[in-house]
Amino acid sequence: MSDICKRRMGGVLVSDIKLSPDDNEKNAIDEAKRRLKRAGVNPAQLCFCMYKKSIDARKKNDIKLVYSVAAHAAEPFSADAKKLAEYGIKEHTDEDIVIETGERKLTAPPMVVGMGPAGMLAALLLAESGYEPIVIDRGDAVAERCRVNRCFVDTGALDTESNIQFGAGGAGTFSDGKLMTRINDPKISYVLRRFFEFGAPESILTSARPHIGTDNLVKMVDNLLAHVESLGGKVIYRCRLDGIRENSDGTLTAHTTCGTFECSSIILAPGHSARD
Repeated sequence: MSDICKRRMGGVLVSDIKLSPDDNEKNAIDEAKRRLKRAGVNPAQLCFCMYKKSIDARKKNDIKLVYSVAAHAAEPFSADAKKLAEYGIKEHTDEDIVIETGERKLTAPPMVVGMGPAGMLAALLLAESGYEPIVIDRGDAVAERCRVNRCFVDTGALDTESNIQFGAGGAGTFSDGKLMTRINDPKISYVLRRFFEFGAPESILTSARPHIGTDNLVKMVDNLLAHVESLGGKVIYRCRLDGIRENSDGTLTAHTTCGTFECSSIILAPGHSARD
């Protein structure tokens, strides 16, 4: 991940490093090393990486960049927690989420309904676990959605099945790619890292207000769904789910505008606008 150091178990987080806009990330890491040294920790034994970056613009004449720097060692190390706290340092563990998979073989593929963030991530995890999901959305692929949306802006002609709400990437495709992360949860780091792997800018890994941008998001959505297909998944556009029937053997039949599909299970991720 270029200069973003790989996460390691154990370490410390040096927070609230305020610098001028003329400074850079190297200056932030140098300040973190100075604080650690004053707290009695030898920075030479640690690996440093940027953890978060934000802007403090409350004082218009004194705008600051605020950094948090993570420091990890190859082996666990001990330090005085009270001494660390005096210098804005706390113990820190950045754990990945653990994804548990079942062992029972499926008699039919799972289906994911919707290609917004929830549907895409569900399809990705299923595909990477070998389940070859069927992924459907009532709208178009990203490139065709862009054309349809431009037609609506220029002429007012609305395509009720493919528009700013429906299609690959979900409604967020046309929201300039702003990512709202409201809670401190390990799933956030996982999702941002996967987005980066598929084409989002590396800055989302450390920005306090991560932002992809529509151009990057379009590329990322295409790359992610292509990866699902490369693993045996089936991505179907212009396919609206109209009904579900539960069968006596526990499987499900999905009735869509593209015909019926036999499924082992269905994940519903249609977003908030698919009321019909």
